[in-house]
Formats: sequence, structure tokens, C-alpha cells
Amino acid sequence: MSDYQDTIRNAILDENNFVRAAFSGRQRGQAVRWQRLELRPVEVKGQRHLQFSFFDEKQNIVKNYAGETAVAELTAALALPFRNFHIIGQNETIQINLSKKGKPIINRKATEKPQVVDLAHDRSKNTILSEGEAIPFLQAMGVMREDGRIKANYRSKFQQINAFLKILDEIDEIAALPEPIRMIDFGCGSAYLTFAAYHYLVNILGNQAQIVGVDGQEKLIAKNQKIAAQLGWDSLTFEQGLIIDYQADPPPDIVVALHACDTATDDTLAQGIRWQSQVIIAAPCCHHHLQVQLKERSQAQGKQSPPEFEAVMRHNLLQERLGDILTDAFRAAILRMNGYQVTALEFISPDHTPKNLLLRAVKKNEGGGETAVAEYTQLQQYWQVEPYLSQLLKN
Repeated sequence: MSDYQDTIRNAILDENNFVRAAFSGRQRGQAVRWQRLELRPVEVKGQRHLQFSFFDEKQNIVKNYAGETAVAELTAALALPFRNFHIIGQNETIQINLSKKGKPIINRKATEKPQVVDLAHDRSKNTILSEGEAIPFLQAMGVMREDGRIKANYRSKFQQINAFLKILDEIDEIAALPEPIRMIDFGCGSAYLTFAAYHYLVNILGNQAQIVGVDGQEKLIAKNQKIAAQLGWDSLTFEQGLIIDYQADPPPDIVVALHACDTATDDTLAQGIRWQSQVIIAAPCCHHHLQVQLKERSQAQGKQSPPEFEAVMRHNLLQERLGDILTDAFRAAILRMNGYQVTALEFISPDHTPKNLLLRAVKKNEGGGETAVAEYTQLQQYWQVEPYLSQLLKN
């Protein structure tokens, strides 16, 4: 067991090669206070330190250690019951996952492009991509200048990209997916996040990946395909088509739809559920389908909405927001009924976009389906509506 810890320790203490590392997950039957631990080298007052960033649900505690103290703190961190270890060096990526029986599975890969060590102490916290570091896909898409600076009118987009990559980075199951990792991004649009996902999986994690961006706009598909060709990313392709009609063989491991309008989000969720994809990520956009049913019911003779909500339903804006919440609550329940662990989280600050709710679903098959069915049934009977996702999955 100590062999894998020695591998981690040696890689992190190698000052000539170590770039950054992340510990996450917990060993079976163990408890660990922190959801995640990130490590990277920093320079403080002219001396090299090892920076430890401890994350839980509410806070990020950052501590810097040098010399023998850093070695001792690293040894203490390795004693914590984390399950997944991801270490990035300038020329190699090491991924270590512990099985349910505690057996280490070690995967070492050469990086496609040498990584750069950033010793800046005041670097933006908790980001995957850093400003000042030349990132070819961001430059090709017009987000970043040649010197690595982000263009002023793309700062919100850059933060959105980092927020999305952070969500991917927190999903431990991605590291265990067989290669090539297959992903489909429905409603990809200008594909900033599609390109970012490819960069993360291939250039940062060092995995083989095949990603397809699907959208209905022919001009955007042609533009995206041209950029992918310029970058030499042959395994990133773009296709024109409708979400619900799209055929994938073999099925994708990851299905994504960010800000797909109205029932297009349901089309994406239905496809992911049918394919039994390991990860489904959806950031819903507008919601109309259920809102129409709520409005019709509130206006129909003898079919008024629950009287407890009359004070809400009399205001159009409040009724719309209630419809949004109910739509996503039904979606989450249906995903849980199909074996997914679902988290509803804030995608990015509302200061950058008001459409900031995101549903992250990871296939677990750990039970709980009966509870989800009961919750869904109770909610559906109370409001007397039929969600579109339920209609899609009737069979």
C-alpha cells in the first residue's frame, strides 16, 4: 500500500517537474473532512513553498509550507483516506484510484504538451485555466491574446469556462472511464465549453477522448469544425442535427447540454438516460412547457392550482419562477429514479448570467429509486401536470 503513496510523494516533491495535484473522494467505509485537497508549488518571499488548499462545502483553507515542514504535511495529507489522486508534472500525468478493496490502480501517461510551473502566490484560486498562460484553443477562439491575457469582453466567458471545467474536475468517476472517453455536447453553439472539455480531458488529464458537438446551426458547425482542424484536434468533431434524433454508437460516457432552450434540455436528459451515460450535465435555459400547463390549470374551471399557492399564481413572474423550480425538480427526480446521483448547483455567479442553475447527474445505481418514485408521484399528483421528460420516457 505504501508504494503508491511513495509514488505520489516523490512526484510532488520533485521540484523540477511538479506542477499541481488533487486528492479527492473517500475510501470505502472511511470519513474525511475535506471534499478535495489541491497542492501546487508557490514562491513566498523568494522561497519555494508547497501550497495546500483544503476544500469543503463552505470554505477553502490555504496553507503554505516549506522544507521539512512541507514534507511532514504532505505525509499527513497522504494518511487521510482520500481515494483518487491526480498528479500533473511537466511531462507526465499520474492518475491513481483505489478500488473498493483498497487496491491502487496506477495510470501514468506522457502529457501531449509540456506543462508550465506557475509559482505565483496570488494566482486566482480554484481555477483550472490561468490567465497569462498561452492556451491555444482560447487564442484560436478569440478569447485570449497572444500574450496570454484575456480580452476584456471575454472575461465572463473565461470565468464560465473555468466554472464548467471545475465541475468536470470534481466528478471522480471521469478518471475511471475507459478510453477513449466519449462525450456529446448538445446545443453546443459557438462551442467554447466543448473545446474546453476536450482541452481538459486530453491536454490536462492526458486521456484519449472523442467529443462531438451537436447543433442545429450550420454556420456554427462549419466555424467550429474549422477551428478544430486548425488546432489539429481530429477527435473533436461537430455535426448538425436535432438532439432527440441523434444516434450514437457506441453510447457516450458523458452527455452535456448547457443552456439548451426549453424542452431541448429534456431531450438531452432523455438521450443520456436511454444511453445510460455515466455523467449527464445540464444547465437549463428557459422553461415553458410546464409553465403553460400551470397557467392553463390555474385558468380552467374546477381545476384550479393548489389553493395554498393562489398568492403565487396570481403574479405572472412568480408563477414563471415556480414553473422553473418545478421543472428542474421533476427532472432531478426522474434522473434519481433511473439510478443517478443528482446535484443541483450554481453554475456561475448570477452577475455573469441569470441562467446559472446546473444539474449534475452521475450514474451510481446505489438504490434510492423507490424514494425518488414516491417523491415524483407525490409532486405530480399535487400539481396535476405531466413533465415533458416524463412524456419522452414513457416506454
